[in-house]
Amino acid sequence: GKSLASYVLGHVICAGYIENVDTKITDWPLIKKTLYHDQKIIDLLNMNSGDQKYVYDSVLLNEGQSVAGEADTKDIAFYMNMYFLNTKKSKPKYNYNVINTNLIFNYAMFKSGENFQKILDKIFQEKARIKDSVYFFRVPNRLSENGDAQNMFYATRYDYLRVAKSIMDDWQNDTCVGKYLKTIYKNRIKKNLSDRKKFRVEYATRSYGGQFHLDIIGIKDRKIFGMGGYGGQQILIDMEKSRIVIVNTIHMNKKRYNYNWKKMVYDIIKNGV
Repeated sequence: GKSLASYVLGHVICAGYIENVDTKITDWPLIKKTLYHDQKIIDLLNMNSGDQKYVYDSVLLNEGQSVAGEADTKDIAFYMNMYFLNTKKSKPKYNYNVINTNLIFNYAMFKSGENFQKILDKIFQEKARIKDSVYFFRVPNRLSENGDAQNMFYATRYDYLRVAKSIMDDWQNDTCVGKYLKTIYKNRIKKNLSDRKKFRVEYATRSYGGQFHLDIIGIKDRKIFGMGGYGGQQILIDMEKSRIVIVNTIHMNKKRYNYNWKKMVYDIIKNGV
């Protein structure tokens, strides 16, 4: 979902609603008087917005201590008013969390206005040529102007493959969105994680860029974009070798995948079949 929200943002930029990833967000009333106001889009894309005192992953914090659970059950207006009003950013560092993603996604919706659904249709129906319905979640009983879009994304397994191929085609054909993908790759940052569980793409990669996991440990000089989802879902795209690996699953056992990640994902993306 995070990576696909970024992919949508790329299309919004290419449609001319946002200038580029270095644009500062200064025109969105929902984030006024919060640490996110006047920040560059690329810093939110890279989870590098200096919000580590207030959120980590899906948990809201108060000076590092948990104060609330899932940070994706209310709209942007609620979280900004309740938890981020008058906050100041800390020294930026990689801090993986859902708030950055939903800010990006809702800002893309804010800027494109009534054409947002048309952009989604162009991406998934016309471009990726999905067979079945795909959809992003919305917060129930909330208003779009308050930021009700969520990055959680549902699709059938073959439609995930179609979307992944669309991403790869953009890169290889050097489309406007392909140039966006190359820009976020160029502007990736180091993760500096101490917990390196090699059975998860989230921890088996050294870098993060534009909501994608990049630079897989043990695979040098390969432009591989990785995505990790709920229950152990994996999508890895080798942009230059035209190789895509997708694992669909809905369950994890004690935070470990119920499959051999090295054999089913790592070895295949590295060496092929």
